Amino acid sequence: MSNFCRLSTQIHIWPPMNQINGIGSKHRVIIHLDIIASQNSFLRPTTKFLKFGDDIPKSTVVKRSHSDCGEHVFMPEDDGRNWRSFSQYPKIPGSVWFAQSHISTLRKHGEWRVIIIGGQPVYTVHTKYNEAKSTWSWEIVDNFYSLEEILSVIF
Repeated sequence: MSNFCRLSTQIHIWPPMNQINGIGSKHRVIIHLDIIASQNSFLRPTTKFLKFGDDIPKSTVVKRSHSDCGEHVFMPEDDGRNWRSFSQYPKIPGSVWFAQSHISTLRKHGEWRVIIIGGQPVYTVHTKYNEAKSTWSWEIVDNFYSLEEILSVIF
């Protein structure tokens, strides 16, 4: 960590050291997305932040706020959806576990994240569950389906 701090005096590093923990947290992002959705009547998965020992709702997806590439995501049917398993992961200051509504099409079709800078889409990432590897994988997308094509696949 001290080497990283020294390096940051020589070159610009983003996010800054004092913001790394906050930037990596889904906790704030979820709160902001919930506010935006409620103000615009958008649908959002219901999220319940959990405290150690809370009951874990059976039909939800359980995630950790600080995660990487789906490493801390437990689907309703997965083993290890308990506090004993969760406590085996390295402790990350400020991280929390949360339960979210299960969206059945998410595992089948994945999710698309559009990165927008200055009001312009810069790139899109498609994250999808890889059944063979039992993990989530992602790729930068360079071709797109129309909304009509996406809806025809989902419904």
